[in-house]
Amino acid sequence: MILMNTLIFAKIVGINKMKDEKIASQVGKDLAGESQDNASRPDNNDTKESISRVKEPKQDEILISIASKRCQLFHDDQDEAYAKIKIKNHIEVWNITSLGFKDWIARELWKQYKQGLNKSSFDSALTTLRGMAIYDGHIEQIYLRVAQLGDFIFIDLCNKKWQAIQVSSSGWVIVDESPVSFIRSRNMQPLRIPENNGNIHLLKKHLNIHDQDFPLIVGWLLMSMQAGRGAYPIMVLQGTAGCGKTTISRMLRELVDPNKADLLSKPKTQDMRVIGVNNHVLAFDNLSGIHPNYSDALCKIATGDNQTIRVLYTTNDEMTISIKKPILLNGIDEIVVRGDLISRSVKIELQKLKQSRTESSVWSDFIDDTPSILGALLDGLSVSLSRSDYIKIDKLLRMGDFCKWASAASSVYGWNKDQFMIAYRANISSSYVDSIEASTFASGVVQMFKNRLEFTGTPLELLKQVEDSFVSEKVKHSYKWVTTAKGVMSKLNRYQDALEVFGIRFNKTRDRTNRTILSITRDVSTYDKAIVSSQTNEEWSEEYNSA
Repeated sequence: MILMNTLIFAKIVGINKMKDEKIASQVGKDLAGESQDNASRPDNNDTKESISRVKEPKQDEILISIASKRCQLFHDDQDEAYAKIKIKNHIEVWNITSLGFKDWIARELWKQYKQGLNKSSFDSALTTLRGMAIYDGHIEQIYLRVAQLGDFIFIDLCNKKWQAIQVSSSGWVIVDESPVSFIRSRNMQPLRIPENNGNIHLLKKHLNIHDQDFPLIVGWLLMSMQAGRGAYPIMVLQGTAGCGKTTISRMLRELVDPNKADLLSKPKTQDMRVIGVNNHVLAFDNLSGIHPNYSDALCKIATGDNQTIRVLYTTNDEMTISIKKPILLNGIDEIVVRGDLISRSVKIELQKLKQSRTESSVWSDFIDDTPSILGALLDGLSVSLSRSDYIKIDKLLRMGDFCKWASAASSVYGWNKDQFMIAYRANISSSYVDSIEASTFASGVVQMFKNRLEFTGTPLELLKQVEDSFVSEKVKHSYKWVTTAKGVMSKLNRYQDALEVFGIRFNKTRDRTNRTILSITRDVSTYDKAIVSSQTNEEWSEEYNSA
């Protein structure tokens, strides 16, 4: 009976509490001593076998012991479990369910015990470690590539030393240990080591764009290198086949978020959250149009979206994923036409390439210039940190934080303080004009007001006037054509910002019978300017350069 109680005690204390191996060893010694006292008993062999089992802990217990001694376990606000691991002279942070953590603990198991990792033992250990991280560990925010902490921006270099760039209003430095916890996905690649006194104009020679669009490119890059200051602008590169859309997209991503994987093709809407969790910059290649649902998803990600999903292997547990990421798109067609997406986008029309070069030559030259370009971007980022809150912009647009952030850095690059805003306003206006032209209904409304200043009536009365004068019979009988009052209002709301570029504004009221009544007016000067505003790039360039 004494022996049995001792064995039970040893199994509970010596096995399941393997954090302290000395306890297990002592229990084994005690059991060995008792076995000697009872050597004459008939069940002596059974006792020796039990003692042997006590001395050899199970693999899951060994894994728990390794992690407990070598890792600092903690969790985030969604109860995801993480481990900080001291490796040589740096600290790494891994989700305990990641391949990175699995690779590390498998190596430690082999180094210390010459055992290969058993899947079931690892799964069992993870369950225990997760509980320890959630209930015994502290709570801490984790970041991917960029983080903002107080007045500092931190950018993960993603190198083997786990270094980071620390940016403040007084400049930037590379630090060996970041005060924020960065995690990494398997495809993330290291940034180039930036150079002091960088030259932003080295970037321009790699981009076949109009002069007035260059500050917009730089502004997008600067905004993409920070976290927490408003919505990210969506960069849209358009141009004919062979103008370098894919190559330039890769270059821009290389400066902010290098990645082993190539640019993404159009994913399913429900897969966007997975892509957003594992990438800082979401870069999509060769789009041929954007479905309304897809457009909505892009807007949400750029602005910031919270998605609730079911926890894996559970039926009732849910978790909320917050996603806000910079987005880069390219395509041949007019891919951004919806007003809400346009208001969040910067559309760059690429010029034809002047000379033919091999891709390897182009890429080699760019990589050589990258350290200097990155250093210049960090210089601008530092100035934006110190000055953006003091920038005043008349008639601030929807992407106000982007406008202030980019405008604040102008002085670093030798630009006039108004050059960025001139380029940005022209860009938005041009995009809205393009979106109106892409919509039969919206362009019909614009044409309707060419010779009138106002309209009052129901949505269906407006629809009839547009149909009668500006819409073909084929379009009217298309299944896509709007046919209801609700549909008319949806179109007007969708193109509200674009219509305002033409000076067309509307509001709605209710009459005594609860019908919706529209009141639409046109500002003559604004309308005329927008009509002409299919201004050529040369005209915009003249205004930009004279600023």
